[in-house]
Order: sequence, then structure tokens, then C-alpha cells
Amino acid sequence: MAGRHQPDRSRRAPLLRLEVHGRQVGGEGAKPAGADPEDREGPRPRRHPGGRAMKGSTLKRGSTWTAYWSVKDPGTGKRVQHSRGGFRTQRLAQEHLTEVLAKVNKGEWRPDTQLTVQALLLEHWLPSRRASLRPSTVSLYRRAADDWIVPNIGAVELRRLVPATADQLAAKLATSGGKGGMPLSPRSVQIAVGTLMSATRWAAKTGLVGRDPLTGHDRPTASSPEMKAWTAEEARRFLGATSGDRLAFVYALLLTRGMRRGEVCGLRWEDIDLEGGYLRVVRTRVLVDGRPQLSEPKTKAGRRSVPLDPKLVALLRRHKAQQAAEKLAAGTAYHEAGWLVADELGRPYYPDAVSGMFDRQVQAVGLRKIRVHDTRHTAATLMLSDGVPVKTVADLLGHDPRVTLATYAHAVPGLGEAAGAALSARLLG
Repeated sequence: MAGRHQPDRSRRAPLLRLEVHGRQVGGEGAKPAGADPEDREGPRPRRHPGGRAMKGSTLKRGSTWTAYWSVKDPGTGKRVQHSRGGFRTQRLAQEHLTEVLAKVNKGEWRPDTQLTVQALLLEHWLPSRRASLRPSTVSLYRRAADDWIVPNIGAVELRRLVPATADQLAAKLATSGGKGGMPLSPRSVQIAVGTLMSATRWAAKTGLVGRDPLTGHDRPTASSPEMKAWTAEEARRFLGATSGDRLAFVYALLLTRGMRRGEVCGLRWEDIDLEGGYLRVVRTRVLVDGRPQLSEPKTKAGRRSVPLDPKLVALLRRHKAQQAAEKLAAGTAYHEAGWLVADELGRPYYPDAVSGMFDRQVQAVGLRKIRVHDTRHTAATLMLSDGVPVKTVADLLGHDPRVTLATYAHAVPGLGEAAGAALSARLLG
């Protein structure tokens, strides 16, 4: 039409063309947006407070989805495209995009730094956790970082870390992550990936990164090790055969009160009230990186008083008298620290040494082999099978009752039926 300005199409900026796995996206001849369900964008672009549309989109690339958005560079004034990929579903990609655009509109979004997995674990996350975690837990996390995570993905930048990376790490550890290239146990694989996930979650929570890159990822599953327990007859045979042993009181506390090895090794005479008939669990003596270390009880419930019956009191009195005689014989060479689980000079045994002595006694008596920790399972199982209330058993073990139920309900398969039958007989006659 005469007089109307006609745009100069010859000087129009060329359209951007992308090829994703062989399909053209954008540019001349590209399929219209939304023509392919896999390329369909999410909700309509948000609007910047000033009226300018804040564009974003999601796109399937191979088997995963990627979120795209653009932000104005404050230095150059130009808009710069950003992206995050590796999402398993479009919904997860869209959730991330929505979260990012909301932060962009508020002026709060910042691009992730070039922080690596190694730097996150060793320079930021682990140092921050030392004050709030037990030394043994910190040691476990450190081993997971040093032996399993850093050697495989330590150089990966967090901004490039995606759930698929964690899957690949788990697969590699499961096939060749152990010593000498041997497979790593499912439990160790679970610990490794769980450690990584805890670190990235902390990084997002503290603002070290804009978003947890492993959001939506599931930690690998691992079956619990087989729980073994002696029968009442086996436990009775063992205690009878070891009644004259230096550690007879230790074996009795393990099998009749279900105490943990570290709790027994951490006992001092100041924690024992022989007249009142109870002991207090206030510390544990555990191995951290192969060295004995004092620590707090494992849980809040673990700090507890444990009742002592007359037979246990008698065993402890005998041990106290034996230590008094040894102290007199040793003179100044005796180490006066009040440890119960100690040698003839008062020096506390290594926790692993106690396990070794237990193992040798089990073999000498000719009983079915169990671990020291299985004495705890034995005590719980025998008490529950005798009808001791779950709450009472949990208090003795230093458990939350829910943990006791979840751990030992299957160990006494007839307990529920017996309780139901007893109540029916009482109410129905």
C-alpha cells in the first residue's frame, strides 16, 4: 500500500537454529512450537515487573529434560541464556524453571559458581558438620568423600552436576568401587550417594548454590545385614562357660541389657551405683579412623540409666575387687582412670580387642558364631519373646520405641498373634 512503510526484510536478523539429537529446533523450516509433544513448553512466559516477558522453556534432549531461561548481564546489558539439564521428567525441569524465573523477577537469582564436588565436600560441607556430628559419623563421611566420591566425580562442577551423575557414580562403585577394583557393598554405595546428596542439599540451604542439583534424586537402597541372635540356651551356655573370665561382667551386660560395645567400653566406676543398683550411660568409647575416641551416646535416648539386678551387681563387685588387687600389685605403674574394661594395669582395652576376646570365647565354647553387636539383638529378641513391653525394651536399649518395633517385630513372629489371642481370651471368654 502506497505511503505505508515497508519493513526491510533483507536486513532482518537471522533466526537462531539449534539441532538437538537430529531434530531442528528454531530457525528457518523448524517445526512450530508445540508441534511435537516432547518439545512443548510449560506455562506461558512470566512477565517482568516492567512489562518485559521473562522467557523460559523446557526441552527434551535425549532421555532427559533441560530448562532454558535468559537473564540480562549487568556488565554488558545483553541477555545471556542459561540452562540446567539432566532432569528425568518435564515436570522436574518445569519446577526448576518456575523457581528460577521467580527469583529472576525478584532480582534474587545468581548463577552457580564454578564450585567443584571436591571443594564442596572437603572445604565447605565437612568442616561445617564437625561441630554438630559425632566423630565417628564425620569419619564415615570423610571416608565416603576421600575413597568413593572425590576419586570419581571430584572435578565435576556443581552447576554441571545432575541426578544422572549420581546414578553413574552408584553404578561404578557397585561394580569396581572397592579395594583392588572389587565391587562395593550396597550399603557402602548407599552411604556414598547419601553423603553427596546431604552435601548438595546443605549447599542449597546455605545459599552456596542457587538450587540443589540432586533434587528429586532417590538414594540407592540397601538391605540391612542379616540379624543373628542366640537362643536363650545358647546365651546361657556362653555366660556359664565365661563366668570366670576377666570380661564376664562385660558379656553379662551385653547379653542381659543389650548395651552397645562402645557404651560398655566407655564405663567408668563413677558411672556405677552398686548400692542403688544401676549404671549411667553418659559416654561411649569408639574407634574413629582406627583410634579410640570418647564420644556422646549415639542418640538422646542412648543417654540413660540401666538397672542392675543382684547377679550383675555381684559380678561388678568381684571385678572391682580384682582391679583393686591389681592396682596394689602394680603400684605406680597402674593407670588410675577408673575404666572398667581395662587390663591389669588399668589401661582401657581397644574396642576391637574386646570383640576379638569375645570371638575367641565363642569359638572355645563351640557356639554358633555371632558378632558382638548381635548380643544386643539377642537381648532384645529374648526380652520381647518373654513378653516384656516394647517400651521397657526400648528404654533398656536406648531406642525410640518405634525403632525397636521396626527392628525386632519380625524377629518374634508369634508375638502379635499371642497378644491378640490373650486379649480375646480375656474379653470373649
